This record gives sequence, structure tokens and C-alpha cells, in this order.
Amino acid sequence: MVRRLAVRKILTATGVLRSTYIVATVSLALSILGMLIYLYEPSDVILMESFVWLIEAMSFGGLALAFKVAASRTIVYRARYEILRLESLAVLVAAIVAVFVSLIVAVRNLASSHVEPTPAILAAYPLLSGVTSYLLEKLSIRSLRRIELDIVAVRMIAEKLKLDIVFEIGGGLAILVSNLLGAATPERLAAVAMGAYVVYGLIGIAREAAMHLIGVVPRNDYRDMVVKIEDTLRRASRYQRIRRLRVESYGTFREVELWIEAPPGMTLGVAYRESMRIARRLVHEIPELLRALVVLVPERQSRRSRHEKRYTRSRSSARRRAAGPHGRGNEQSSQPRRAPRRHGHPQRQSGAAEHEAGRS
Repeated sequence: MVRRLAVRKILTATGVLRSTYIVATVSLALSILGMLIYLYEPSDVILMESFVWLIEAMSFGGLALAFKVAASRTIVYRARYEILRLESLAVLVAAIVAVFVSLIVAVRNLASSHVEPTPAILAAYPLLSGVTSYLLEKLSIRSLRRIELDIVAVRMIAEKLKLDIVFEIGGGLAILVSNLLGAATPERLAAVAMGAYVVYGLIGIAREAAMHLIGVVPRNDYRDMVVKIEDTLRRASRYQRIRRLRVESYGTFREVELWIEAPPGMTLGVAYRESMRIARRLVHEIPELLRALVVLVPERQSRRSRHEKRYTRSRSSARRRAAGPHGRGNEQSSQPRRAPRRHGHPQRQSGAAEHEAGRS
């Protein structure tokens, strides 16, 4: 049943990747449009913007294809869930490529020998690209909210598109300002500033993708998982004290190892059935959880019981010290001491007493 539920989650995530294919197709169309405009009126800004869209089309298409292959191998061939990390690898490659493209754009505009600004009419292309990025970003976010599953690939695409909005709108406004001033300096400076901003955001995306690739869950995702597990335990089990929790990332999905404290008198059979029931409930309740290992361990002594044990031990040691070396206590000390009996003289004393009585 758990296996069937995990397969259903993977199929749901694969269906949401339709938005990724839409983003890749639109990016390819805008790239072709930019190249046609560059052939009509050569402009470095238009060429670089077209190249950015081409890289995004290749990255997003490859990302969606990588996740689909990983999901199909996991479902059809019963491969291990680790292959789903291929999604994070695709995100990491796309982010690294986008960083290099942004740096090339910034350096190219800074070192360009073209002293005249780009024609103002061509500012419509980056402005239209910014509006398109905004619409695609909203489409990606809405697809995530519809299924309540945080798919790393789609979320990374949405963050990248949000950075592209700043890059493209700023580029269009810089072209207009350069035409108003009659100099290409504002256009170059804006391109450098926007490139630095986009590179900074892409480095964060690449870092998070690398963490997912090696199985490390970011701190915020770990806290969200802890909250979801605690909420599920409150509703599903009377054993809620967590001793240990380990969360491993497979990109979009997670695997947890959970140790829960239970009464020490519980039998192994009861503990096994209860742990299986809790594991199934966790996989069913948490959307991004594919597998859960639940272990019931004997609960630790509370602070009160340890304090009482320590207090009892101190009282018993005080009693032993008060009892003395023979362990008779104060009762023996309250009685009067008796003279020690001599074992060799009782008969002589009694004979002398009889002799004195005869003489008298």
C-alpha cells in the first residue's frame, strides 16, 4: 500500500511538469524572436537576451526530461528512489550555465565598443520578455499550490523566472534611458548591475540544488518536516515524544527515520505493528514523503523519577552512616551497656559463694 501511494505521488509530480514544458516552449519561441530581431537590427542587448532565453529553454526542457526519466525508472523498473536526485542535478547544471551566461552578458555590455544606444523601439523586446517571465512564474507557482507539493524543479524555475523579470525589465528601461540621454553608458551600467543581482540569486539556487543532490535537507525544509511530523503524531498516535529524527532529501521528495519513545513494557509484536501503522500514516499525510522508518524505543526516565531515586539513595546512605559499623542503628545505643561475660570463671564464682554460705 505504501509503495502504491509513493508511485501515485511520483505520477502527480510528473503531471505537474507540464508547466515546465510550457516554460521551455515559450522560452524557445522568444529566443527565436530575439535572433530574428538581431538579424534585422544588430544589438548586443537583444542578442544576449535571445541567448538567455535559448539557455533557459534548453535548461528547463532538460530538467523536465530528467525528472520524467527518473520517475519512469523508479516506477516501471522499481529502481531505488536515489535516482530522483537526477532532478537536483539538472537544476544545478541549469543554474551554473545561467551564471556563466549572465556574466558573459554583463562583461559584453561593459566592454562593448558600440557608443550609440540601442534603438528605443527595440526596448519592447526585453520589456515583453519581462512580462512573459512574470506570467510564467505565476503559472509555475499556481501549479505547485494546486497539488500542495513542493517540486524542486518547478520551484527553482519559478525563482529563476523571478530573477529574469528584474533582468529584462531593467534592460528595457536602460535602453529607454540611454535613448533619452543620447549615451550608452546607462545601458551598460544597468546591464552590469542586473547581471550581478541575477548571479547572486543563481548562486543561492545552485547551492540549494547541490544540497538536495547529496541528500542534505535545507534548514527551513527540515523545520517544516518536523512540524508536519509532530502534527501527524498528535492526530495519529499516543506516542509523541521524538527522540531522534533524520530527514534525507531526494530532490522533491523526502525519506525520514523517526525514533519515538514508548513504554518499556511494550512487547516486540505490539511495537512492530504500532510502528508500521505510524509509518503508513506519515506517508499518507505528508505529500512529499515517500518512505518512513519508524522505530519505537523504550522511554527514558523522567527528571522526577531520577530525582526521587537520587533522594531515596541519599536517605538510605544517611541511615547506614547513622547505624554505625554493626548496622544496629540508634536503638542499640539507647540501651545501657552490659559488662562482658567471662567464660572461664562462672563456676568458680558460684563455688565460692556456696562456701561462704556454708560458713555462715
